[in-house]
Amino acid sequence: MKRTVTMVILGCVVGLVGMVATGCGEKPDELGPYVEAFEAMDTYHEQLVSMEVALKADQPAMAARTSDIISEYLAAMDQIVLGKDKRILAGHNKVKRTLETALKKIVQPDFPTFPISAMKQIGVISEVVTIHINTLGRRWEEEARPTPFPLSYPGGD
Repeated sequence: MKRTVTMVILGCVVGLVGMVATGCGEKPDELGPYVEAFEAMDTYHEQLVSMEVALKADQPAMAARTSDIISEYLAAMDQIVLGKDKRILAGHNKVKRTLETALKKIVQPDFPTFPISAMKQIGVISEVVTIHINTLGRRWEEEARPTPFPLSYPGGD
């Protein structure tokens, strides 16, 4: 009986050492695929910056699609496949909540307060996305990745 228990324990130890040696115990890379997926959001960032430029130039008609762009951005964020990394999840969900809130707060383009409302919401989105990108960039550096960090918010350099 003792010999059987010893053999079972020894087998478990050998199996565990084998798993560790072959890398089965390693955490999967979630940062790289997430950054690659989030890089596709750059088109929305550029569109929001161009809307902000139009609003500052007192051309609200050119910025009438601001709500549509935010809606499309939110839909694209929903399509990103997320892992279990809590820091990535927290930042991702913060960006999504900010987009949802912006959609609720922005007024219709035919309202007189549209330029102010749209500029404020674009500013809030820009701020939250910049924080998220900076957090991802710090993680990228912590992991000492061989390639340069690919994300930045337009005009935020």
